[in-house]
Amino acid sequence: MAEIVRSEGGRVTFERFMELALYHPVHGYYTSHVSTIGRSGDFSTATTIGDALLRSLVAWLKAEVKHLSMPIVQVIELGGGTGQLASGILRSFMPWQRIRYQIVEVSTTLRSLQERELRRTGVQWKDSVQAALAAAQGEAILISNEFVDAFPCRRFEQGERGWKEVNLALEEDIWREEYSDFCAPPLSSTFGLKHANGQRVETLQSYRNWLADLNRHFRRGTMLTIDYGGSPADIYYRRPGGTIRAYYRHQRLDGMGIYLRAGHQDLTADVNFVDLQDWGEQLGFETVQLVSQADFIRQWAKPRSARRRLADRYVVENSGMGDAFKVLQQRKHLNTP
Repeated sequence: MAEIVRSEGGRVTFERFMELALYHPVHGYYTSHVSTIGRSGDFSTATTIGDALLRSLVAWLKAEVKHLSMPIVQVIELGGGTGQLASGILRSFMPWQRIRYQIVEVSTTLRSLQERELRRTGVQWKDSVQAALAAAQGEAILISNEFVDAFPCRRFEQGERGWKEVNLALEEDIWREEYSDFCAPPLSSTFGLKHANGQRVETLQSYRNWLADLNRHFRRGTMLTIDYGGSPADIYYRRPGGTIRAYYRHQRLDGMGIYLRAGHQDLTADVNFVDLQDWGEQLGFETVQLVSQADFIRQWAKPRSARRRLADRYVVENSGMGDAFKVLQQRKHLNTP
């Protein structure tokens, strides 16, 4: 990866660094170096910890299919993880019920795991959401779990004279942070708050561009986004360094540690759900609900016995993943331009 940056002049934006570190075809973490998700991987998701989220998603999906009056259930999962979510959803449908399930996956390693988990289920894989939507004639239910947090982000720091962007320079194989000149920040609700000098923040313009492109191919349906984050006030509370961090074998790395193993560790940032909601509405999406994962599970999962599994409690309770993760549901109607 260092050779690529040198060929680009030895200096890159943080967004470009993150793009190369995660998605370069040869050197990227997700495309080449991620091993698995869960206990033996670098990180876990709610679907690899317990089945509370899966049960709630199944109930929600069936209700949404009924609401949309879909003759064929068209599901597109964005980033399929280990395939457990797809497997659980498909098992919940009867053999005679018509369902078409597609997974958009860029990681060849994770795709191999998914193919083993989902063999003989009829699942189809696509390299892009545009290809998946084309196969569904533009009408589908899109589901993502910890997908948006891995979009390359831009980083900014509040200075005495305004915002300056954090960039990177490569010097003798060592990454050094440097600042651009003071600049007008991009469109984001993050900059509507008053921040102390030195506060760092992230923005997901790459996701905004992705959503705008998706919108051109999406005729009708629903998008359900599950990820950790919240409002700018929530995610930057007592976090002057921002939310970007790395994960390597379940070890969290902050500060300059995020540059130690570029391409061999996960990089992620909290999701600003106010931006996701605003950007969607600007494109004509209806915001149906934005709730915590805990509230979503309580709304949709059928109660279990009093002796619920500890893992289920962790993904529901506010002290665990329940409040840290949010669920955003957005609908696209046919009459939306």
